[in-house]
Amino acid sequence: MDEAEQVQDGNGVTILDLFNAVRKHVITAVVTLVIVMVAICAYTFTRTPQYTATSELLATYRSSAAASGASSNASELSSGANYINSQIQTYPQLVKTESVLQPVIDDLGLDTTVKELAEGVTASNPDGTMLVDISVNDPDPKQASSIANSVAENLRKQVTPTIYSDEGDKIISPVNLTVVQQAYAPASPSSPNVKLNLAAGLAVGVILGIVVAFIKDLLDTRVRRDSDVTAVIDAPVLGSLSRNEAYAGTSPVIISRPASREAEEIRRLRTNVMFVLPDEPLSNVIVVTSTGPSEGKTTLSVNLATAFAENGSKVLLIDADVRNPSVSKALGIEGAVGLTHLITNRVSSHDAIQRYWKPNFHVLPAGKQTMNPSILLNSRAMKALVEQVSGAYDYVIIDTAPMQVANDAAVFAKEGPELLLVAGLGVTEKKLLRQTGHELSTLSIDPVGLAMNYGETEKPQKGGYYYYGDESDDNGKKRQIQHKKSEKTKKD
Repeated sequence: MDEAEQVQDGNGVTILDLFNAVRKHVITAVVTLVIVMVAICAYTFTRTPQYTATSELLATYRSSAAASGASSNASELSSGANYINSQIQTYPQLVKTESVLQPVIDDLGLDTTVKELAEGVTASNPDGTMLVDISVNDPDPKQASSIANSVAENLRKQVTPTIYSDEGDKIISPVNLTVVQQAYAPASPSSPNVKLNLAAGLAVGVILGIVVAFIKDLLDTRVRRDSDVTAVIDAPVLGSLSRNEAYAGTSPVIISRPASREAEEIRRLRTNVMFVLPDEPLSNVIVVTSTGPSEGKTTLSVNLATAFAENGSKVLLIDADVRNPSVSKALGIEGAVGLTHLITNRVSSHDAIQRYWKPNFHVLPAGKQTMNPSILLNSRAMKALVEQVSGAYDYVIIDTAPMQVANDAAVFAKEGPELLLVAGLGVTEKKLLRQTGHELSTLSIDPVGLAMNYGETEKPQKGGYYYYGDESDDNGKKRQIQHKKSEKTKKD
């Protein structure tokens, strides 16, 4: 419980929390991954391939002494190196200017503008070198190399001109650019990088899928799996009822559909409950409750009681949810007289308790509410009734109000009966479930087990040993559970 509360409060997230979130919302995670991969693939495979061609120039310093034939000293060489470094910093912008690119357009006869051409041309200076790399991106590999070579040549002309002063003196630029590497047509495109893009998309998709699944799990206010409940309530899951219209009838499934999968779910729950009940006084009294309404506790109560009766046990089903009586409606019996009349001594047990289906199956409806339910259910008369029926019946099932409506179930369980908590998957609120867990923990009440309702129906396996059928089909013919015959065919 502490770990679950820690996660819910946002105090810490473990790898196990992420794993459980992805497992619960695996479809969401997979859909997120697919969307990311589709987007990456669409971006990658719809782009026009670009080819990159690169030419390289070397910048050197021409001192005035060297120009006149004299030797240069160390100081002049050092200042020359510093001068080149400062000049190289301007070349990335210089190659994009009109003075460099317009001659390229004219020389190659390109149908473009300086601005458009500049978008595909870049210049860089590798660290610690006097080199200048001219790179050109273009859909045509041959044109990319031609443009790169032309840009390099026109940049060289701009940087190393030989001009004359007004007096006719020759002026030589101190920086000399020499093309040391011609650009050649590349054999493969530089972009898009298919392998890199797909790998990056896969990584991003997986991470984003986990994040989306975790966020969805945090925002989901209802329990969806057994683990959501067991993380809060420390009790074993004794059974699970599927979401099926068979439970909505006015007759328990063991009576209406004894050969159905739903009937087997109830029988399994009955068997598990029998095994976990301790050998203590009042332990044969099972109090059934849920966190909130509409979680199927009454449906489970009437079906579980029927399963015990089917097994030959003497069973009493008590509707103690006097605020909202439901047992009589679920069984289709008269519920005007019942528990409230019996406790207040207005009727005898003979008049209040009804026999249902079999001689060993008795039902005590709630009756009409005549006084405060809490006072009534906490009275000495109620406690005496529970003690009396626990000795007269093999099993007593008490359907009580949800814990968020009243704590009647806790009051009963505190006196010795065992508590069976029902949780409706997709219905039970996580916040209310935690509140129920806190209340039971405070009262030192440990539920004997959990029963899950509204679970997803598993599809029958083709190779299964049994198959299930309803008691009657559309033509009114009976069906039974049968052994599946061997699928091996015999040859004549």
